[in-house]
Amino acid sequence: MLPVGRSHARIARMEGLAGDLGTMPVADLLLYLGNRGLTGTLVCERGTIKKSIIVKNGEVVNAASNDPREYLGQFLINFGHISEDQLTKAFHTQAETKVFLGKVLVMVGLVTEETLKAVLTIKVRETTLSLCRWKDGAFRFARGVLPPNQEGVDVAVPLVDIHREAEFRETVWEALLQVFPTSTLALQVDEAKAPTGLAPNSLDGQLFELMREGHSIEEICLRLHATDFHLYQRLYALYRQGIIAPTEPLLKVDSVEIASDTVGEEVSVVEILQHARAFLAAKSFADAEALAARAVEMKTTPEAVAILKEAEAGLLDQLRRELLATPHIPRMSSPDLKLKQLDLTPQEKYLMSRIDGTRDIRAIIRVSPVRELDALKYFKRFIESGYVSLG
Repeated sequence: MLPVGRSHARIARMEGLAGDLGTMPVADLLLYLGNRGLTGTLVCERGTIKKSIIVKNGEVVNAASNDPREYLGQFLINFGHISEDQLTKAFHTQAETKVFLGKVLVMVGLVTEETLKAVLTIKVRETTLSLCRWKDGAFRFARGVLPPNQEGVDVAVPLVDIHREAEFRETVWEALLQVFPTSTLALQVDEAKAPTGLAPNSLDGQLFELMREGHSIEEICLRLHATDFHLYQRLYALYRQGIIAPTEPLLKVDSVEIASDTVGEEVSVVEILQHARAFLAAKSFADAEALAARAVEMKTTPEAVAILKEAEAGLLDQLRRELLATPHIPRMSSPDLKLKQLDLTPQEKYLMSRIDGTRDIRAIIRVSPVRELDALKYFKRFIESGYVSLG
Protein backbone atom coordinates (compact mmCIF):
# COMPACT_ATOMS: atom_id res chain seq x y z
CA MET A 1 0.00 0.00 0.00
CA LEU A 2 1.30 3.44 -0.86
CA PRO A 3 2.00 5.95 1.92
CA VAL A 4 -0.89 8.36 2.25
CA GLY A 5 1.10 11.39 1.19
CA ARG A 6 2.27 9.77 -2.03
CA SER A 7 -1.25 8.50 -2.70
CA HIS A 8 -2.68 11.99 -2.34
CA ALA A 9 -0.04 13.42 -4.66
CA ARG A 10 -0.77 10.80 -7.27
CA ILE A 11 -4.53 11.46 -7.09
CA ALA A 12 -3.98 15.20 -7.34
CA ARG A 13 -2.17 14.69 -10.64
CA MET A 14 -5.07 12.71 -12.10
CA GLU A 15 -7.24 14.80 -14.33
CA GLY A 16 -10.87 14.52 -13.22
CA LEU A 17 -9.95 12.07 -10.43
CA ALA A 18 -9.74 8.94 -12.53
CA GLY A 19 -7.24 6.14 -12.58
CA ASP A 20 -6.26 2.51 -12.19
CA LEU A 21 -7.01 0.59 -8.99
CA GLY A 22 -3.95 -1.53 -9.67
CA THR A 23 -1.73 1.43 -8.80
CA MET A 24 -4.10 3.35 -6.51
CA PRO A 25 -5.39 1.17 -3.64
CA VAL A 26 -9.11 1.69 -2.99
CA ALA A 27 -8.53 2.23 0.73
CA ASP A 28 -6.17 5.13 0.04
CA LEU A 29 -8.64 6.62 -2.41
CA LEU A 30 -11.48 6.45 0.14
CA LEU A 31 -9.28 8.02 2.81
CA TYR A 32 -8.39 10.87 0.47
CA LEU A 33 -12.04 11.60 -0.31
CA GLY A 34 -12.96 11.35 3.37
CA ASN A 35 -10.18 13.59 4.69
CA ARG A 36 -10.96 16.23 2.08
CA GLY A 37 -14.68 16.09 2.86
CA LEU A 38 -15.46 15.83 -0.86
CA THR A 39 -18.88 15.42 -2.46
CA GLY A 40 -19.57 13.42 -5.61
CA THR A 41 -19.96 9.97 -7.11
CA LEU A 42 -17.16 7.41 -7.14
CA VAL A 43 -17.60 4.76 -9.83
CA CYS A 44 -15.39 1.66 -9.79
CA GLU A 45 -15.43 -1.00 -12.50
CA ARG A 46 -13.72 -4.35 -12.78
CA GLY A 47 -14.71 -6.41 -15.79
CA THR A 48 -18.49 -6.21 -15.95
CA ILE A 49 -18.93 -5.45 -12.23
CA LYS A 50 -19.74 -1.81 -11.50
CA LYS A 51 -20.17 -0.10 -8.14
CA SER A 52 -21.16 3.50 -7.48
CA ILE A 53 -20.37 5.09 -4.12
CA ILE A 54 -22.28 8.30 -3.41
CA VAL A 55 -20.25 10.62 -1.20
CA LYS A 56 -21.45 13.79 0.54
CA ASN A 57 -19.02 15.85 2.60
CA GLY A 58 -16.71 12.86 3.06
CA GLU A 59 -19.49 10.45 4.06
CA VAL A 60 -21.05 7.63 2.04
CA VAL A 61 -24.79 8.30 1.75
CA ASN A 62 -25.58 5.53 -0.72
CA ALA A 63 -23.87 2.70 -2.57
CA ALA A 64 -25.12 0.84 -5.62
CA SER A 65 -23.79 -2.30 -7.29
CA ASN A 66 -24.80 -4.52 -10.19
CA ASP A 67 -23.71 -7.53 -8.11
CA PRO A 68 -27.06 -9.00 -6.91
CA ARG A 69 -25.46 -10.20 -3.69
CA GLU A 70 -25.23 -6.53 -2.68
CA TYR A 71 -28.88 -5.65 -3.35
CA LEU A 72 -30.97 -4.37 -0.44
CA GLY A 73 -33.30 -7.38 -0.54
CA GLN A 74 -30.39 -9.79 -0.01
CA PHE A 75 -29.34 -8.04 3.19
CA LEU A 76 -32.92 -7.99 4.49
CA ILE A 77 -33.29 -11.74 3.87
CA ASN A 78 -29.93 -12.55 5.45
CA PHE A 79 -30.75 -10.67 8.64
CA GLY A 80 -34.13 -12.39 8.87
CA HIS A 81 -36.29 -9.32 8.35
CA ILE A 82 -38.12 -10.74 5.32
CA SER A 83 -38.42 -14.04 3.45
CA GLU A 84 -37.85 -14.73 -0.23
CA ASP A 85 -41.63 -14.97 -0.74
CA GLN A 86 -42.18 -11.62 0.97
CA LEU A 87 -39.51 -10.03 -1.21
CA THR A 88 -41.23 -11.46 -4.30
CA LYS A 89 -44.54 -9.88 -3.24
CA ALA A 90 -42.78 -6.59 -2.53
CA PHE A 91 -41.39 -6.60 -6.07
CA HIS A 92 -44.93 -7.04 -7.42
CA THR A 93 -46.10 -4.07 -5.35
CA GLN A 94 -43.12 -2.05 -6.53
CA ALA A 95 -43.99 -2.80 -10.16
CA GLU A 96 -47.57 -1.65 -9.59
CA THR A 97 -46.82 1.48 -7.56
CA LYS A 98 -43.46 2.53 -9.05
CA VAL A 99 -42.30 3.16 -5.47
CA PHE A 100 -38.74 2.28 -4.48
CA LEU A 101 -38.32 -1.08 -2.76
CA GLY A 102 -37.38 0.27 0.67
CA LYS A 103 -40.48 2.46 0.78
CA VAL A 104 -42.65 -0.47 -0.35
CA LEU A 105 -41.38 -2.67 2.48
CA VAL A 106 -42.17 0.02 5.05
CA MET A 107 -45.53 0.82 3.40
CA VAL A 108 -46.77 -2.79 3.60
CA GLY A 109 -45.47 -3.18 7.15
CA LEU A 110 -42.75 -5.77 6.53
CA VAL A 111 -40.04 -3.60 8.10
CA THR A 112 -39.96 -0.41 10.13
CA GLU A 113 -38.20 2.75 8.99
CA GLU A 114 -35.64 2.18 11.75
CA THR A 115 -34.90 -1.33 10.48
CA LEU A 116 -34.68 -0.12 6.89
CA LYS A 117 -32.22 2.59 7.88
CA ALA A 118 -30.08 0.15 9.88
CA VAL A 119 -29.92 -2.37 7.01
CA LEU A 120 -29.25 0.34 4.42
CA THR A 121 -26.35 1.53 6.56
CA ILE A 122 -24.92 -2.00 6.60
CA LYS A 123 -25.47 -2.32 2.84
CA VAL A 124 -23.63 0.96 2.23
CA ARG A 125 -20.72 -0.12 4.45
CA GLU A 126 -20.41 -3.62 2.99
CA THR A 127 -20.66 -2.51 -0.65
CA THR A 128 -17.95 0.08 -0.07
CA LEU A 129 -15.77 -2.24 2.00
CA SER A 130 -15.96 -4.97 -0.64
CA LEU A 131 -14.23 -2.55 -3.01
CA CYS A 132 -11.20 -2.53 -0.76
CA ARG A 133 -10.45 -6.14 -1.74
CA TRP A 134 -10.21 -5.21 -5.42
CA LYS A 135 -6.61 -5.34 -6.63
CA ASP A 136 -7.37 -4.13 -10.15
CA GLY A 137 -10.00 -2.19 -12.07
CA ALA A 138 -10.66 1.43 -12.94
CA PHE A 139 -12.17 4.32 -11.00
CA ARG A 140 -13.49 7.79 -11.67
CA PHE A 141 -14.81 10.39 -9.27
CA ALA A 142 -17.35 12.93 -10.54
CA ARG A 143 -17.02 15.78 -8.09
CA GLY A 144 -20.28 17.51 -7.15
CA VAL A 145 -22.43 14.93 -8.98
CA LEU A 146 -25.10 13.37 -6.76
CA PRO A 147 -27.99 11.20 -7.98
CA PRO A 148 -31.37 11.41 -6.19
CA ASN A 149 -31.82 9.43 -2.97
CA GLN A 150 -33.79 6.48 -4.31
CA GLU A 151 -34.69 4.87 -1.01
CA GLY A 152 -35.80 8.10 0.66
CA VAL A 153 -33.89 7.20 3.84
CA ASP A 154 -30.92 9.24 4.98
CA VAL A 155 -27.80 7.30 5.96
CA ALA A 156 -24.26 8.56 6.37
CA VAL A 157 -21.13 6.49 6.96
CA PRO A 158 -17.84 8.44 7.26
CA LEU A 159 -15.25 7.30 4.73
CA VAL A 160 -12.57 7.62 7.41
CA ASP A 161 -14.42 4.97 9.45
CA ILE A 162 -14.72 2.72 6.41
CA HIS A 163 -10.98 3.07 5.78
CA ARG A 164 -10.27 2.11 9.39
CA GLU A 165 -12.54 -0.94 9.10
CA ALA A 166 -10.91 -1.90 5.78
CA GLU A 167 -7.48 -1.97 7.40
CA PHE A 168 -8.84 -4.10 10.25
CA ARG A 169 -10.49 -6.54 7.85
CA GLU A 170 -7.35 -6.92 5.80
CA THR A 171 -5.70 -8.48 8.84
CA VAL A 172 -8.79 -10.52 9.72
CA TRP A 173 -9.08 -11.93 6.20
CA GLU A 174 -5.53 -13.28 6.48
CA ALA A 175 -6.57 -15.31 9.54
CA LEU A 176 -9.87 -16.42 7.96
CA LEU A 177 -8.24 -17.63 4.76
CA GLN A 178 -5.60 -19.59 6.65
CA VAL A 179 -8.40 -21.75 8.06
CA PHE A 180 -10.74 -21.61 5.05
CA PRO A 181 -8.45 -21.09 2.03
CA THR A 182 -11.17 -21.87 -0.51
CA SER A 183 -14.95 -21.51 -0.61
CA THR A 184 -15.27 -25.04 -2.01
CA LEU A 185 -14.60 -26.54 1.43
CA ALA A 186 -17.41 -28.21 3.37
CA LEU A 187 -17.70 -28.04 7.17
CA GLN A 188 -17.74 -30.99 9.57
CA VAL A 189 -19.80 -30.45 12.75
CA ASP A 190 -18.70 -31.92 16.07
CA GLU A 191 -22.12 -32.91 17.36
CA ALA A 192 -20.86 -33.25 20.94
CA LYS A 193 -20.00 -29.53 20.97
CA ALA A 194 -22.74 -28.20 18.67
CA PRO A 195 -25.34 -25.90 20.25
CA THR A 196 -28.77 -27.39 20.81
CA GLY A 197 -32.25 -25.91 20.64
CA LEU A 198 -31.53 -23.64 17.67
CA ALA A 199 -34.67 -22.28 16.02
CA PRO A 200 -34.87 -23.74 12.48
CA ASN A 201 -35.43 -20.30 10.94
CA SER A 202 -32.65 -18.59 12.90
CA LEU A 203 -29.40 -17.79 11.11
CA ASP A 204 -27.44 -20.34 13.15
CA GLY A 205 -30.23 -22.88 12.80
CA GLN A 206 -30.06 -22.64 9.01
CA LEU A 207 -26.25 -22.55 9.06
CA PHE A 208 -25.91 -25.77 11.05
CA GLU A 209 -28.51 -27.53 8.89
CA LEU A 210 -26.62 -26.59 5.72
CA MET A 211 -23.28 -27.68 7.21
CA ARG A 212 -24.72 -31.03 8.24
CA GLU A 213 -26.07 -31.51 4.70
CA GLY A 214 -22.51 -31.20 3.38
CA HIS A 215 -22.84 -27.91 1.51
CA SER A 216 -19.70 -25.96 0.65
CA ILE A 217 -18.98 -22.50 2.07
CA GLU A 218 -19.94 -20.88 -1.22
CA GLU A 219 -23.21 -22.83 -1.34
CA ILE A 220 -24.01 -21.82 2.24
CA CYS A 221 -23.28 -18.19 1.42
CA LEU A 222 -25.80 -18.28 -1.44
CA ARG A 223 -28.46 -20.13 0.54
CA LEU A 224 -28.22 -17.64 3.43
CA HIS A 225 -27.96 -14.58 1.12
CA ALA A 226 -24.90 -13.69 3.22
CA THR A 227 -21.88 -11.51 2.62
CA ASP A 228 -18.53 -13.33 2.46
CA PHE A 229 -17.01 -11.52 5.43
CA HIS A 230 -19.86 -12.05 7.88
CA LEU A 231 -20.20 -15.75 7.01
CA TYR A 232 -16.46 -16.42 7.20
CA GLN A 233 -16.31 -14.52 10.50
CA ARG A 234 -19.07 -16.69 12.00
CA LEU A 235 -17.47 -19.87 10.70
CA TYR A 236 -14.12 -18.83 12.16
CA ALA A 237 -15.70 -18.27 15.58
CA LEU A 238 -17.25 -21.76 15.46
CA TYR A 239 -13.90 -23.20 14.36
CA ARG A 240 -12.06 -21.55 17.27
CA GLN A 241 -14.61 -23.10 19.64
CA GLY A 242 -13.90 -26.53 18.16
CA ILE A 243 -17.48 -26.89 16.93
CA ILE A 244 -16.65 -27.19 13.21
CA ALA A 245 -13.68 -28.11 11.05
CA PRO A 246 -13.10 -27.56 7.32
CA THR A 247 -13.18 -30.68 5.18
CA GLU A 248 -13.22 -31.59 1.53
CA PRO A 249 -16.71 -31.85 -0.02
CA LEU A 250 -18.31 -35.27 -0.13
CA LEU A 251 -17.67 -37.16 -3.36
CA LYS A 252 -20.65 -37.16 -5.69
CA VAL A 253 -22.37 -40.53 -6.10
CA ASP A 254 -23.19 -40.22 -9.77
CA SER A 255 -21.47 -37.23 -11.30
CA VAL A 256 -23.25 -35.75 -14.31
CA GLU A 257 -21.33 -33.04 -16.09
CA ILE A 258 -23.07 -30.12 -17.72
CA ALA A 259 -21.02 -29.31 -20.79
CA SER A 260 -19.57 -25.86 -21.29
CA ASP A 261 -17.50 -24.42 -24.10
CA THR A 262 -13.89 -23.59 -23.34
CA VAL A 263 -11.14 -21.97 -25.30
CA GLY A 264 -7.61 -23.34 -25.26
CA GLU A 265 -4.84 -21.38 -23.58
CA GLU A 266 -2.74 -21.51 -26.73
CA VAL A 267 -5.09 -19.13 -28.56
CA SER A 268 -4.14 -15.46 -28.19
CA VAL A 269 -6.45 -12.80 -26.78
CA VAL A 270 -6.38 -10.97 -30.10
CA GLU A 271 -7.58 -14.07 -31.97
CA ILE A 272 -10.29 -14.73 -29.40
CA LEU A 273 -11.61 -11.18 -29.69
CA GLN A 274 -11.60 -11.40 -33.49
CA HIS A 275 -13.82 -14.47 -33.30
CA ALA A 276 -15.99 -12.83 -30.64
CA ARG A 277 -16.59 -9.81 -32.89
CA ALA A 278 -17.51 -12.14 -35.76
CA PHE A 279 -20.06 -13.93 -33.57
CA LEU A 280 -21.45 -10.56 -32.45
CA ALA A 281 -21.92 -9.50 -36.07
CA ALA A 282 -23.79 -12.75 -36.69
CA LYS A 283 -25.88 -12.17 -33.52
CA SER A 284 -24.58 -15.42 -32.07
CA PHE A 285 -24.46 -13.86 -28.62
CA ALA A 286 -23.87 -17.02 -26.57
CA ASP A 287 -20.69 -17.84 -28.50
CA ALA A 288 -19.58 -14.20 -28.44
CA GLU A 289 -20.12 -13.98 -24.68
CA ALA A 290 -18.20 -17.19 -23.98
CA LEU A 291 -15.23 -16.03 -26.05
CA ALA A 292 -15.21 -12.48 -24.69
CA ALA A 293 -15.40 -13.77 -21.11
CA ARG A 294 -12.41 -15.99 -21.80
CA ALA A 295 -10.50 -13.04 -23.25
CA VAL A 296 -11.21 -10.92 -20.16
CA GLU A 297 -10.08 -13.79 -17.94
CA MET A 298 -6.80 -14.04 -19.85
CA LYS A 299 -6.16 -10.30 -19.99
CA THR A 300 -8.53 -7.53 -18.95
CA THR A 301 -8.41 -4.78 -21.57
CA PRO A 302 -10.94 -2.01 -22.39
CA GLU A 303 -11.59 -3.66 -25.76
CA ALA A 304 -12.25 -7.08 -24.23
CA VAL A 305 -14.55 -5.64 -21.57
CA ALA A 306 -16.47 -3.60 -24.16
CA ILE A 307 -17.02 -6.66 -26.35
CA LEU A 308 -18.06 -8.72 -23.33
CA LYS A 309 -20.60 -6.08 -22.26
CA GLU A 310 -22.09 -5.96 -25.75
CA ALA A 311 -22.27 -9.74 -25.96
CA GLU A 312 -23.85 -9.98 -22.50
CA ALA A 313 -26.45 -7.36 -23.37
CA GLY A 314 -27.40 -9.21 -26.56
CA LEU A 315 -27.51 -12.59 -24.81
CA LEU A 316 -29.55 -11.20 -21.91
CA ASP A 317 -32.15 -9.76 -24.28
CA GLN A 318 -32.28 -13.05 -26.19
CA LEU A 319 -32.74 -15.17 -23.05
CA ARG A 320 -35.33 -12.80 -21.60
CA ARG A 321 -37.43 -13.17 -24.74
CA GLU A 322 -36.98 -16.94 -24.65
CA LEU A 323 -37.56 -17.62 -20.95
CA LEU A 324 -39.31 -14.58 -19.43
CA ALA A 325 -41.61 -13.15 -22.13
CA THR A 326 -44.20 -15.76 -21.12
CA PRO A 327 -44.34 -16.86 -17.45
CA HIS A 328 -42.88 -20.35 -17.15
CA ILE A 329 -42.97 -22.40 -13.94
CA PRO A 330 -39.95 -24.73 -13.89
CA ARG A 331 -40.35 -28.25 -12.52
CA MET A 332 -37.84 -30.97 -11.85
CA SER A 333 -38.12 -33.56 -14.63
CA SER A 334 -37.69 -36.41 -12.18
CA PRO A 335 -38.79 -36.35 -8.52
CA ASP A 336 -35.92 -38.71 -7.74
CA LEU A 337 -33.27 -36.32 -9.09
CA LYS A 338 -30.83 -35.49 -6.29
CA LEU A 339 -28.78 -32.29 -6.44
CA LYS A 340 -25.82 -34.01 -4.79
CA GLN A 341 -25.69 -36.45 -7.67
CA LEU A 342 -25.21 -33.69 -10.22
CA ASP A 343 -21.97 -31.91 -10.97
CA LEU A 344 -23.37 -28.40 -10.53
CA THR A 345 -21.81 -25.10 -9.52
CA PRO A 346 -22.94 -23.55 -6.21
CA GLN A 347 -25.04 -21.03 -8.16
CA GLU A 348 -26.73 -23.82 -10.13
CA LYS A 349 -27.44 -25.78 -6.95
CA TYR A 350 -28.98 -22.69 -5.37
CA LEU A 351 -31.32 -22.10 -8.33
CA MET A 352 -32.26 -25.79 -8.51
CA SER A 353 -33.13 -25.75 -4.80
CA ARG A 354 -35.60 -22.89 -5.41
CA ILE A 355 -37.66 -24.84 -7.96
CA ASP A 356 -40.85 -25.70 -6.05
CA GLY A 357 -43.48 -25.95 -8.78
CA THR A 358 -45.15 -22.68 -7.78
CA ARG A 359 -42.74 -19.87 -8.66
CA ASP A 360 -41.96 -18.89 -12.23
CA ILE A 361 -38.42 -18.29 -13.48
CA ARG A 362 -38.64 -14.51 -13.10
CA ALA A 363 -39.76 -14.79 -9.46
CA ILE A 364 -36.89 -17.16 -8.63
CA ILE A 365 -34.29 -14.92 -10.25
CA ARG A 366 -35.60 -11.69 -8.70
CA VAL A 367 -34.85 -12.85 -5.15
CA SER A 368 -31.66 -14.78 -5.93
CA PRO A 369 -28.08 -13.62 -5.26
CA VAL A 370 -27.17 -14.71 -8.81
CA ARG A 371 -26.80 -12.33 -11.76
CA GLU A 372 -29.85 -12.38 -14.02
CA LEU A 373 -27.80 -13.30 -17.09
CA ASP A 374 -26.03 -16.14 -15.30
CA ALA A 375 -29.30 -17.41 -13.84
CA LEU A 376 -30.99 -17.44 -17.26
CA LYS A 377 -28.01 -19.28 -18.75
CA TYR A 378 -28.27 -21.88 -15.98
CA PHE A 379 -32.01 -22.36 -16.50
CA LYS A 380 -31.49 -22.80 -20.24
CA ARG A 381 -28.81 -25.38 -19.48
CA PHE A 382 -31.11 -27.20 -17.02
CA ILE A 383 -33.79 -27.42 -19.70
CA GLU A 384 -31.44 -28.55 -22.46
CA SER A 385 -29.90 -31.17 -20.15
CA GLY A 386 -33.34 -32.56 -19.33
CA TYR A 387 -33.17 -31.80 -15.62
CA VAL A 388 -35.97 -29.22 -15.73
CA SER A 389 -39.17 -28.88 -17.74
CA LEU A 390 -41.33 -25.78 -18.10
CA GLY A 391 -45.01 -25.61 -17.28
